[in-house]
Amino acid sequence: MKQLLITILLGSSAFWAVAEDNKTQVYIGTRAQGIYTSWLDTNSGELSPAQLAIKVRGSSFLAIHPNQKYLYSCATIGTKIGGVSAFKIADDGALTEFGSQEINGKSLCHITLDATSRVLMGANYGQGNVVSLPIKQDGSIGKLVSFHQHTGASVHPTRQTRPHAHSIYPGPSNKFAYAPDLGTDQIMIYMIDSEKAKLTPSGFAKTPAGAGPRHMKFSKDGNHAYVLNELTASISIFTHDSTTGKLILKETISTLPEGSDQTGISCSEIRVSKDGQFVYCANRDVTGQGRDSISAFSASNKGKLTHIQSIGAEVWIPRNIHIDPSGEWLLVAGKKTNNVPVFQINPNTGILSYTGHKINVPAPMCIEFRK
Repeated sequence: MKQLLITILLGSSAFWAVAEDNKTQVYIGTRAQGIYTSWLDTNSGELSPAQLAIKVRGSSFLAIHPNQKYLYSCATIGTKIGGVSAFKIADDGALTEFGSQEINGKSLCHITLDATSRVLMGANYGQGNVVSLPIKQDGSIGKLVSFHQHTGASVHPTRQTRPHAHSIYPGPSNKFAYAPDLGTDQIMIYMIDSEKAKLTPSGFAKTPAGAGPRHMKFSKDGNHAYVLNELTASISIFTHDSTTGKLILKETISTLPEGSDQTGISCSEIRVSKDGQFVYCANRDVTGQGRDSISAFSASNKGKLTHIQSIGAEVWIPRNIHIDPSGEWLLVAGKKTNNVPVFQINPNTGILSYTGHKINVPAPMCIEFRK
């Protein structure tokens, strides 16, 4: 009872965070004023109205520390300098900035933490490079350690004339990091030195010509990598060697049902279900004809993906999708429609169903959860 009374005095947000187990906090990076927050009711799938948590320029992608005490964001420092910012998370979910670092270029499009949470890695789409910075014991960000400029091009006449590093991820063993480059049709591979927060080049893998790799995820057992290709609306499936870090291409499949018109369709984000049995990706209709969708696949233990559903995304340009920590709800960031709808995941079949719940958020770009 004492805890409940103290919590109520702190305000309604704190009450949700401490006293109600069925509420999960959601942070939403945007191209608007900054980072917004909402609360997901994990019983109903309903979201509370979004509120601006903190003003940040260029908060297009977020990463949360596993201890749930710190949130990191892409940021624009000053008028046009690319950087990353760190925020302390209060018990009630409020954010307080406590430092930022420049990254030797324009704004990043993607950031992530390695498994030790001592390395923050980022990808720069516009300039085609990747970076790494140390995370200190107090959660703050140290100065830039690694900067690797990608080189090369590929076959698309306008989108692949130069490198476009689109994301970067630690592998399952945390020995290697993987950076899909849309401009070169390569996944660049780096060795991770967590002690020094350093990345060292260690080869690459190739996707089919013109595919345009954007984002990727690993299977739950770590034996396969699923690479989402933006330009051809497809997923390239690789076998993964955790010892050497190598990726070997097995096959590439469409993200859409057989016979679908893929003209004007591109892809944005890919996610793996909590149990590893299903894979989801977002398909964007850049022509604005209302064909934006979320596709679902069943995943075998051999890495085989089988299309089971494509459902309307309830947005125009689903920039990002994410599955909440319970594994039951999938949220979609609707960049052009300024909204975030909620879908329920059937745990047995992987099928998505729209809940009818959505909230207004200006230009949402990334969704992150506080567990």
